[in-house]
Amino acid sequence: MMSKQTAIILILVVFLGALGALIYFYFSFNAFKPTVITPVQIDTGVYDPFGTITSNTPVPATDAPIIDAIPQVVSINKLRQISTDPISGFSVIEDTKNQRTNVHYILRANGNIYEVYTNSLEVKRLSVTTIPKVYESVWLPNGTNLIIRYLQDITNNIQTFSVKINPATTTLNEFEGGVDGNHLTENIATLSINPAGDKIFYLTNSLNGATGYISKPDGLNKKVLFESPLIEWTVSWPKESTITFTTKPSAGVLGFLYFLNSQTGSFSRILGNINGLTTKTNDASTEVLYSDSIRNTPRIYLYNIKNGEGKLLPWNTLPEKCLWSNTDDKIVYCAVPNTFPMGDYPDAWYQGLVNFSDSIWSINTDTMSATLVYDINKESNNKIDAMNLQLDKNDNYLFFMNKTDLSFWSLKLK
Repeated sequence: MMSKQTAIILILVVFLGALGALIYFYFSFNAFKPTVITPVQIDTGVYDPFGTITSNTPVPATDAPIIDAIPQVVSINKLRQISTDPISGFSVIEDTKNQRTNVHYILRANGNIYEVYTNSLEVKRLSVTTIPKVYESVWLPNGTNLIIRYLQDITNNIQTFSVKINPATTTLNEFEGGVDGNHLTENIATLSINPAGDKIFYLTNSLNGATGYISKPDGLNKKVLFESPLIEWTVSWPKESTITFTTKPSAGVLGFLYFLNSQTGSFSRILGNINGLTTKTNDASTEVLYSDSIRNTPRIYLYNIKNGEGKLLPWNTLPEKCLWSNTDDKIVYCAVPNTFPMGDYPDAWYQGLVNFSDSIWSINTDTMSATLVYDINKESNNKIDAMNLQLDKNDNYLFFMNKTDLSFWSLKLK
């Protein structure tokens, strides 16, 4: 049996051993404790809408100046597709207040109207009013009034509606308004707006022939200005006193161009006896671009009304694919097909039997020198059959529709 003295000694040894172990671990832990290094925060560049990504940039003191972020520069391609959806027409408006060019266009499928800008990729919807299957739109110069044309579902009669774009009626979206207006006569065959934008001229057909009316854009103050036993006409109104009449073209039919005086009603012949005749008259009504159809290719000429002389231009295209410069009356811009498929022109093009792949050219009608402005297919890999060409006031941009799919495009010229 263990003596009392032996037990005391054993307890003392255990106590001292435990105490020594505690002292050893205490000093060992503090002597070799690792240094804690805060990991460097890396800016991943990932967009975080909730702001949870930590930056290694120190937060400035409240009295330190904060440097504004550099604004992002938006890159806009030289050739820009404004709308992939088919449109039925557009208007180019000069916004002098904001020193930019605005463009309004209307979708073919639902009649919604949009606004875009040459210096921005922003798109604003101006109207949410649904008007199905708008086949054609003719715009007044102000860009907020237009005339739309569509087929009535039941009767298939041509409906013509004079429209005004209204501002938004809700503060939830200041850009989405509506439209209102009134219907004009049913089955208008063709119409055009005067340069001032306060009158329209339109034709209706009957068994007795065509009757031409002049009125306000809303159809009020209508009066008869023209009557003819012929009904196959296309009209335009390039000059306040001049309305042009061109017989509807076909390759095997002789065509004629006439001028109607909008004040007196006098009717005078300008050109005639030309196969497949299509025309485009300049704003001064002093020159006419016209085409004839020879051996499956439309040739284009410039006709001087005063001296009766015509010049054959150095490339083949249709007048409908051309327009005069707004800054130089001797410069003409044209969309020129790179090749012409076999067919009777202009019939095959109007009927959609052929489509072109165009390049944009300019020509000086004094020197007859031609300059390639943009080869669409080569430079952008797009095949565009351009129609409804328009320029801004300073010839900085050319706007057009692609006849193949009715998409909407712009080309920066300067």
